[in-house]
Amino acid sequence: MRTSTVIALFGVVGGLTVLETTAQGQPPAAVERTQTASKIQQALDKNAKENTFTFIVFYKEDSAATRAMLNITRESTTNRAECSAVVIANANDPAERELVERFGIGRAPMPLTVAVAPNGAVTGVFAKSLNAQHIEAAIVTPTMARCMKSLQSQKLVFVVASHDDKPQVPQGVRALQKDPLFKDRIELTGLRLDDPAETRFINQMKIDSAKVIGPYAVLIAPPGVLVGHFDATATDTSIAAAIHKSGQCCDDPNCKHSGGRTQQTTQPSNSRKN
Repeated sequence: MRTSTVIALFGVVGGLTVLETTAQGQPPAAVERTQTASKIQQALDKNAKENTFTFIVFYKEDSAATRAMLNITRESTTNRAECSAVVIANANDPAERELVERFGIGRAPMPLTVAVAPNGAVTGVFAKSLNAQHIEAAIVTPTMARCMKSLQSQKLVFVVASHDDKPQVPQGVRALQKDPLFKDRIELTGLRLDDPAETRFINQMKIDSAKVIGPYAVLIAPPGVLVGHFDATATDTSIAAAIHKSGQCCDDPNCKHSGGRTQQTTQPSNSRKN
């Protein structure tokens, strides 16, 4: 087992935490349709089928800043196969109220751009200003998008790394899946280490491919905390202790995984606690 220093994996962009943009952690894909679907929701549905990212520019008034943000978003996504046409929407439009509330941006400074992956995960929120590097950062890898969607539903995500299509889950992770405290919160997703499309994510998770021999998993906790790397030697007890240390175990200071210590909060100081 190799536990890493607890770090923010996905970071903060545009002054807002990427993984805390949806209200109550509800992912954008979980939408209850109204009688008149918003143009944003129509675009999200269409782009999900086409496997492309959606960039939504929200504004409250037609201003130079709004036009500048719209132009940069369009210029940065043009001719990119991963992106669809940019959607622009007035945040005060009643037809878009449901999405504005679900994205949690009703009181955010405008203009503001929200990036949404094909699977419905919010991958970027950029307030007031925007540049091409922000857009590039929001176009995440497929595995990153899967992780972000699960994290936005307050799940603990184990990324099971392998050199082939037969990922092996560490026994300690399997045992943890049976723990009543964690069993409903755990998600597993596979990752091939030789997939060039995932190089960025592999580097962010600090995985040394040469050291991945046999069962191997990286644990990420909400809102995007890299908890640790776990191999065949990891036990469910050691993994649970790492989760507790990251502040993602539970709210009980007497939890059996705490060792009698008060739970520590490791979220960035400017993050909201869900």
